[in-house]
Amino acid sequence: MAITYTLQKAAEESGLSIRTLQYAIGRGELESLQVGRRRLIPVRSLESFLLGKRRSATRHVKRGE
Repeated sequence: MAITYTLQKAAEESGLSIRTLQYAIGRGELESLQVGRRRLIPVRSLESFLLGKRRSATRHVKRGE
């Protein structure tokens, strides 16, 4: 079981683009680690990011009803 993903693998697993993940990292919304030239995303950080986004989308939909 992996504890980190590369940007490519995180994009594949989440269904998001690499660019979207890079923007989230740049805005401080998604934790990442720089190891040498590689950018690694902790699996737990990706899960938290996605769950947080899902909660925001759900709240947005409820307000619009």
